[in-house]
Amino acid sequence: MTYRQENSPFALHNRKEIVFILDDLAKHHTSLNLDTKEGVGLVTSILEVNSERDYVYMDISLDEKINEQIKNSRQITFTTQTGIKVRWHATELKTVTLRDGEAFSMAVPSSIERIQRREYFRIETHLGGKSIFCKIPVDAGFIEAAIVDMSVGGLGIKIKGKLHDIFAQGEILEGCTVDFPGVGVVPFRLKICGIWATSQTRNGEPIHHIGFEFVNLGRAAESIVQRHMIQLERERISFK
Repeated sequence: MTYRQENSPFALHNRKEIVFILDDLAKHHTSLNLDTKEGVGLVTSILEVNSERDYVYMDISLDEKINEQIKNSRQITFTTQTGIKVRWHATELKTVTLRDGEAFSMAVPSSIERIQRREYFRIETHLGGKSIFCKIPVDAGFIEAAIVDMSVGGLGIKIKGKLHDIFAQGEILEGCTVDFPGVGVVPFRLKICGIWATSQTRNGEPIHHIGFEFVNLGRAAESIVQRHMIQLERERISFK
């Protein structure tokens, strides 16, 4: 069965975003697994992204036989080895001669996947006028706190002043909600996984950062979180 990347919720199609991510992989000399449909594998890295000429240049193997097998393949997958998982596909690689020797060349992909894993990726959210808030039920009312970071595994909030008694390490908070722009109110069960006093206000009040894990996060809610994170990343890239 042919894998259809465009159906992935992590697929990005904006050329500016794609070039930005590939450039970042090149700058950090990130190792990539190159795998062909025929079973040929190679660890490579991006040497250069030439967005004007629409080319990506990558390291080749010292074994000419492997290079030929890769060039003859029409189904090639690239995947980062560590960190945030980035993956894309190619149907043709060529070899070109650069200043420092030969390299693989391929067109800038029309789509790539950038898969956020909870253990690696947590994105800072908007503060100020674009803040989103988490409502946490307490007694007869609720606490409304600005969300400062988010991942598919959980979220972080900041609260000024003395903390309510419900905020204890390991406590599971029921009935919490987040109002996502363009989506609406989404309910969550949140487990407290960390509490830190990060700074103080001008009046000397402590500012606490509280980290939560999502408990039994459903697919629909997870999809909303993922889409919101992707939107935040797109907005961040557009301002670079």
